[in-house]
Amino acid sequence: MHVEHSIHLPHPIDAVSAALLEATPKWFPEAVGLHMAGIPVRKKVVVDFGEAARLSTWAVVPVSWKATSAEKLFPAMAGKVAVAPVSKEETRLTVSGMYEPPFGRLGEELNAAVMHKVAERTVRELADSIAQKLNRSIG
Repeated sequence: MHVEHSIHLPHPIDAVSAALLEATPKWFPEAVGLHMAGIPVRKKVVVDFGEAARLSTWAVVPVSWKATSAEKLFPAMAGKVAVAPVSKEETRLTVSGMYEPPFGRLGEELNAAVMHKVAERTVRELADSIAQKLNRSIG
């Protein structure tokens, strides 16, 4: 299953790319999750970063994460954090990933009913968190 969320940052691509690539471990949270009824629901994760790539107009960092406990209940995610220019002063940050629902056929049905929406909200909140940290580091 694929999930993706994008956010626009009020900074030029050079500044955002530099912040993304120079401080990779600093912008990824130790726990991922979402808010349900205003209450944060988070799960600690182990994160692996792949080899980052940067060209003049974009940058991407491959990233994967999985829960540190109860791994069978929470699918591992493999994806990327990418930035690309929108204009000279604005950059799009996109967090995307793929996951395999747990529990086989039952998991596929649960995913269709509920879990995909949870995954989408988790990636949206992750993108928001990364954007806030990059904004703070750029100033």
